[in-house]
Amino acid sequence: MSKENEVTKEFLDNILASMDGGVFTVDKNARITTFNRAAEEITGFKKEEVLNKECRHILKSDLCKGKCPLKETLKTGKPIFNYEIMIINKAGNKVPVNITTSPLRSSNNEIIGAIENFRDLTKHKGLWGKLRQERNRAQQYLNIAGCIIVAINDKGIVTLINKKGCDVLGFKEEKIIGNNWFGLCVPERVRKERIGSFKKLMAGKNEMVEDYENSILTKSGEERIIAWHNTLLTDEKGHIIGTLSSGADITKRKQAEAESIRSEKLASLGQLAASVAHEVNNPLAGILVYIKLLLKKYKEKKLQTERTEEQLLKMEKELERTSRIIRNLLDFSRQSEPNIRPVELNKVVEAALLLVGHQISLEKIRLEKNLDEQLPLVLADFDQIQQILMNIILNATQAMPKGGNLTITTSVSKGIKISESLKNPVRIDIRDTGVGISKENLSKLFTPFFTTKEKGKGVGLGLPVVHGIIERHKGKIEVDSEPNVGTTFTIYLEVMDEKEDKNTRRRR
Repeated sequence: MSKENEVTKEFLDNILASMDGGVFTVDKNARITTFNRAAEEITGFKKEEVLNKECRHILKSDLCKGKCPLKETLKTGKPIFNYEIMIINKAGNKVPVNITTSPLRSSNNEIIGAIENFRDLTKHKGLWGKLRQERNRAQQYLNIAGCIIVAINDKGIVTLINKKGCDVLGFKEEKIIGNNWFGLCVPERVRKERIGSFKKLMAGKNEMVEDYENSILTKSGEERIIAWHNTLLTDEKGHIIGTLSSGADITKRKQAEAESIRSEKLASLGQLAASVAHEVNNPLAGILVYIKLLLKKYKEKKLQTERTEEQLLKMEKELERTSRIIRNLLDFSRQSEPNIRPVELNKVVEAALLLVGHQISLEKIRLEKNLDEQLPLVLADFDQIQQILMNIILNATQAMPKGGNLTITTSVSKGIKISESLKNPVRIDIRDTGVGISKENLSKLFTPFFTTKEKGKGVGLGLPVVHGIIERHKGKIEVDSEPNVGTTFTIYLEVMDEKEDKNTRRRR
């Protein structure tokens, strides 16, 4: 060997020795001609032990017995990249390796051998195994969760869902993962609106509403009501890439709440029946008297007098009053879906008083109204707020069997803590001078079926329904009472503003 070739070989040997991966070369007969230090470490064989031996005796892979990639490369001259095999090291242990086989050519471009680059995948395989274990463990945690957990990317595609989500929706996981959430799980009647809101959210044009309720569509076509808690998913640069949500199926609870509200409404209507009958009977009796007078004048041909016009105007006024009472009663009794919209709270107060006003006067109670005419609008269901006001007012009249004072005040409060944050809500105070409530009973007021009324006069659902309605309006109710002095119910409702109005449009 010439000195120049010796220098070249030494240079190449140094390069091979410095490489992290195992490298060896073979001649056309697959006999090993070079073997670097990394190859020694992976196989356990020393260079002196393997030179001039066929590689199949060293690697001892199953591929050596079949279609050998090395022989294929020696035959065709085509490299074979990144294939995995299992070799047996000197100690007899299996070692997974990744190999790339490339041809070696002479200056005349003839194939004179091949070079094998291989890496030990033991650590790599172990890492993937651990990752799989962690993934499986995380999936188990998700699957034992009692709520729906679902992740959606910025295109609306479901990237993760747990077993509870699959159970509620009625689909297998593979049917949900990779599909569009809105096309698969959102009712068609609200799909367009929710897709629009979601796109704005992903574009950063809408703020994330952390907690809300909306309906989803199951495989059977049934709609279920879900209470969601949501968070945005972002990448390392802070860009929005999707949402992660947990949801509880509250369909049965919602149905039970609706039934409680209907039951309490019927109870309120029962209490109002006699009062409204008296309220309507009085103007009708007056109208009847005026009609008899007018008939008498008609027979006497004395209709065209100033008194006649006055009597007709009184009849008109009493009929309008009667019509308002009946219309309000019908509106109140009608079973309708919750309708959250901008509401003038003072109008709700007046509507409630129109129905219970006669009851108040029958009990010899003096009514005082202090209504702030500059109140901002609130987002509420008119009918439901009217129902809770009537419930509290009727309770107040029953607490004053010998008469007393009832004061209703509306105002705006500052810095009231509602749902762990400070608000400036509209406030309604309903204060009576009745028998009051003892301290031991005060904490039980909103407990279902608890009542201080006589048997047959109440089942203890009125105030729990009131509390539920206030909670659903994201409001707050407080009670202050002293025996033999009186009771004050204070209700706080959030003020509507433009930003909050936009965010009330439900997404998903």
